[in-house]
Amino acid sequence: LGNIESAAKDAHQASSLAANKSDQLRQYFKALFLHGKWAYELKQYDESAESLRKANTINPSHEEVKSLLEKVEPLTTPIPEPQQPAAATEAAQGEAPAVPARPKVRHEWYQTDDNVILEVFIKRVQKDAASVEFDSKSVSLSIKMATGSENNYEFEPLCHEIVPSESSFEVLSTKIELRLKKAKPGLKWDSLEESDEEQSKNRLQLGNSRKGVSWDAIAADAEKETKLKASEQSVNELFQTIYKDADPDTRRAMMKSYIESNGTALSTDWKSVSKGPVETLPPTDTIAKPYSR
Repeated sequence: LGNIESAAKDAHQASSLAANKSDQLRQYFKALFLHGKWAYELKQYDESAESLRKANTINPSHEEVKSLLEKVEPLTTPIPEPQQPAAATEAAQGEAPAVPARPKVRHEWYQTDDNVILEVFIKRVQKDAASVEFDSKSVSLSIKMATGSENNYEFEPLCHEIVPSESSFEVLSTKIELRLKKAKPGLKWDSLEESDEEQSKNRLQLGNSRKGVSWDAIAADAEKETKLKASEQSVNELFQTIYKDADPDTRRAMMKSYIESNGTALSTDWKSVSKGPVETLPPTDTIAKPYSR
């Protein structure tokens, strides 16, 4: 009994610290890992790899994530190399050759409180063949191809300012990962780049920036925390069963609602969930408090 009372006291004290950054990232990491694991079991390898890559960025030392990612990567859909446009035949007749269009390449981005991570998916790039120039509102990526040509990719203007001196990049086997240091940590980006309309709007309404996604942490009392841990396995099994038999819209709704609500809500209605951020619903007798530095 003494041990139980002591554990309850410790858990109660720990609950007051639940609304911190590490708890937020832990919930996000857990959701990404579970999605990657289940998608792998369902042979949805591209979805699995995408979630596991993000989870690995948050916690590179997690052995289970690294091991599963190594299994998934070879099974993903190959990403074609950028194709160089053919030389214009009109040049031989005295006409100027057409200006080559910038090659298209798949890229994705996501963010943490401190960084924006931009992933450019190009395979088999030599480490010394890539160079990146960081500016406060732009990023320029240059890649020297095996053919001797050079492909350039510009991302500008960025949605918000970054710190060039604290930004970096890494060349991996299937992608180039750029880590952009936010000039304003904690500010949630609504997009990677600004549109022309957004640039004009920001000049006229500098103080009316759109509110970003809230990752508010949730405090829970000792009894609720104990019950949550005891039922965690059964909840995961239920989630997996529903997810396995669901259509794509239902799966998106489940993941979006679970992650954005910090694990307090689960919806299968994509029409409803897609309209905006999912509100955090704290357990009875608890309060969701915003994170403050």
